[in-house]
Amino acid sequence: MKNKLLVILVVIIVMASAVLVSCSKPAAVSTSALKTLKPGILTVGSDATYPPMEFKEGDTIVGFDLDITKAIAEKMGLKLEYINTAWDGMFPAVAAHKFDMVISSITITDDRKKEMDFSDPYYNANQSVIIKAGSGIDSADKLNGKKIGVQIGTTSENEAKKITGSAVSTYDDNVMAFEDLKAGRVDAIMCDSPVGDYYTVKNAGYAIGFKINTNEFYGIGFAKDTPELVKAVNSALAAIKTDGTYDKIFKTWFGEQK
Repeated sequence: MKNKLLVILVVIIVMASAVLVSCSKPAAVSTSALKTLKPGILTVGSDATYPPMEFKEGDTIVGFDLDITKAIAEKMGLKLEYINTAWDGMFPAVAAHKFDMVISSITITDDRKKEMDFSDPYYNANQSVIIKAGSGIDSADKLNGKKIGVQIGTTSENEAKKITGSAVSTYDDNVMAFEDLKAGRVDAIMCDSPVGDYYTVKNAGYAIGFKINTNEFYGIGFAKDTPELVKAVNSALAAIKTDGTYDKIFKTWFGEQK
């Protein structure tokens, strides 16, 4: 009787251990039947002018979005081809299958959903107004009669245009907008909060005047006729959140999650 109970106990322990292992280490996403532009390769477009999300250090693209994409591709068992491309042509390009997907701090909006499909959200952002330190611009009211620089075609542009009495100047990328802030050609820059936070930490003499709580969610964009790819990327994204990879990447660029 004791031997029989011992055997049963051993079987239960082995089964429990197997369950724990399967829960702690999610299996790789199956992509054996998944079609991509190039077999075995995930081709991704991104506007690498948006630190710390995606930007260039010398000739190398780095950033939070790149690291997330690397982790997704690895989980899918695919090699990654990450291509720097202009923001204003990115959405039509993915719709025309020039990329498998695009990731570039893209806020999910109803208008953009008409043009492309999105992954599950992977980051939550708001809007920041960046000023020269000491300028005293700490509210929307103080932008009356002032010039605001924004990247064209972004939610920042939409929010800036809501501020009464301000003039909005648009730029192809935020790098050019910040150059005009330095030169005094604009009084403030409006951009997504991670970009604004990063810029003021890295550049002395600048500050966040104020923030606008827009509660935006970033998503990865796809052509509307690639549902299987969207599903596979969502599975990979869920897996890197479960196994701790996402948190490690987040900590690298932003510190501990609050």
